[in-house]
Amino acid sequence: MHPILFFVYHFFKALIEVTRRVFYAKITVVNKERGRFKEPCILVSNHPSTLLDPLNAAEEIQTEVHFLANASLFKNLVAAWFFKKLFCIPIERYEDTGGKPLNNKASFEKAVQHLEHGGCLYIAPEGTSYIHRRLRKLKTGSARIALAAESQANFQLGLVLLPVGLNYSDPTQFRSHLLTILGEPIRVADFEADWKADEAAAVRKLTDHLAEKLSNLLLDTVDDEEDRLLCYLEEMQQNENRLPSYPHFLRSKKTLAAIQGWSKEVPSMLATFQTNVFSYFQTLEKLGVSDLAVYEQLKVKKLNGSFLALIGTFPFFLLGYLTHFLPAYSTGKLSKILNKDIHWAPTYKYVIGVVLYPLMLGFQVWVAGKFGVLPGTGISIKWLYALSIIPAGLVAEWWLKTWKLEREKRRAARCFSTEPESWKKIGAVRTSILEILESAPES
Repeated sequence: MHPILFFVYHFFKALIEVTRRVFYAKITVVNKERGRFKEPCILVSNHPSTLLDPLNAAEEIQTEVHFLANASLFKNLVAAWFFKKLFCIPIERYEDTGGKPLNNKASFEKAVQHLEHGGCLYIAPEGTSYIHRRLRKLKTGSARIALAAESQANFQLGLVLLPVGLNYSDPTQFRSHLLTILGEPIRVADFEADWKADEAAAVRKLTDHLAEKLSNLLLDTVDDEEDRLLCYLEEMQQNENRLPSYPHFLRSKKTLAAIQGWSKEVPSMLATFQTNVFSYFQTLEKLGVSDLAVYEQLKVKKLNGSFLALIGTFPFFLLGYLTHFLPAYSTGKLSKILNKDIHWAPTYKYVIGVVLYPLMLGFQVWVAGKFGVLPGTGISIKWLYALSIIPAGLVAEWWLKTWKLEREKRRAARCFSTEPESWKKIGAVRTSILEILESAPES
């Protein structure tokens, strides 16, 4: 790689690492050591968050990563030059050609050459990006490129496919959580006999194998209704017994397996269970409380500790809220004006935020500098304000969440005191839902 391109790549990688630590409230990486390798590799992931998916996957890889990107990004001459310089190879989809036959021969050859030279290539085999928590049917391009590269090297290249599961708590929201799971590498040479017997069948077999491995790294729901049910159950389980990201993911995998097992074996039981869960959350919505507020009212019954903390931290909350309100509001508002597609919402928020947020914060720091120094101290107000931006912002984030919960807890307490029998029924429904989950057999 040319030294200038090497510098550009690692500059952007460092910038992305810093900015995504701001964009996401928490990033957890499982099997991080699998991102360190020397053999040629095709990096593959699910695709729920458009541009952020390749960035989040590539950030966990030590070597430089090239990307297969939608040909639509290269239609503009300036954009084409930019993306090619940033290690992107255009790939056509039927969406890009208006249904006309695809012409990806040159791109496939370039990808194969990159792998033959020991490179790493990112591919999103689903082809298009949707925010749903499910793995759509994989396109065969990644398997075709992998097997073509290995066959040209007489299956001595050592190429691997590295599946990466990207699990977003909410891909459309700023300050959501990201769980990245690096799967076990798939040796392409293991499919040599299949390739020599029937090339098309080998491509399908490798694609199916990759789909299975990717699905294991995700919460792969069947449809929106199943995903909604799983979300409700995850919320209840976390409130009852809060776990870190990866153990929580494993528990959710077990819950999803139970749901899908009931769907096949006892669909009537699942229908009743689902109705009870949906009805429970609809009741809470009408009352204006969350499941966490119900849990704390029924199990914890502590109302004052957090409230005192809210009072004590109010000045820091006010500083953080006033500091971050305008940059955050402007970023969200501008992204809505420029983009109407919910599937592209995370990309627009991220890109606009990377540019607009620091500019607006910098302007606010400049304004603070106009106030000089704190009287009698000689301490610059500008630098004091600048140093407060991150901690005050974190306090404001915690304060708003805690204030919302405290209000819900007090609302729940009032309802409990005025209608104790109704709340006993709500508590009984909640308990029965959790008991059914606990009794679900291991998959």
